[in-house]
Amino acid sequence: MGSKILDKLLINRINYHLYKNELLTKRQFGFTPKIGTIDATMEAKSFTEPLLANRGLVIMTSLDVQGAFDSA
Repeated sequence: MGSKILDKLLINRINYHLYKNELLTKRQFGFTPKIGTIDATMEAKSFTEPLLANRGLVIMTSLDVQGAFDSA
């Protein structure tokens, strides 16, 4: 249980540093409080719609990395 408290404190400190110094891009969706899948989807939609309207080509890649950090 003590390690979970330490983990939470460390994460809070890292997030504070990142936000205070504006080190994250506005397109950062993962691991960001109050931003989720819907926000990422709407960003992709707003980016691709004009390209598709002009008969442009859009190539997207989606990765499912659930559990990727469990072994890191």
